[in-house]
Amino acid sequence: MARVVLIDDDESSLDFMQHVMRVDGHELAHAADGEQGLALVKQFHPELIICDVVMPHLGGYAVLETLRADPQFSKVPVLLFSALMNEEARAMALRRGATEVLAKPFDMEQLRSAVGRCLGP
Repeated sequence: MARVVLIDDDESSLDFMQHVMRVDGHELAHAADGEQGLALVKQFHPELIICDVVMPHLGGYAVLETLRADPQFSKVPVLLFSALMNEEARAMALRRGATEVLAKPFDMEQLRSAVGRCLGP
């Protein structure tokens, strides 16, 4: 399957996503904030990045903007998620270059569907 970087400061969300991704056969790396996440992306070279919007040090939008400005990672799909994800925030995330957006809380099937759309057939 795919190499995936998970970036989230919430341990329970991270545990849930790690479980789903491992069951589905993905190779995982994770970071607790955006700064660590960007360093991990450069080291791990993922095929997908799943990132929370609201985090300490560097939030998801800043992570997304940094990735989109870097030719090496500008085309890597990014799935952003947040408990604050309403329609306006969703539209803004997509305009900024997110591939997919999820509102927390989300379930296993919503996560799997969004990952599938990011990774394609």
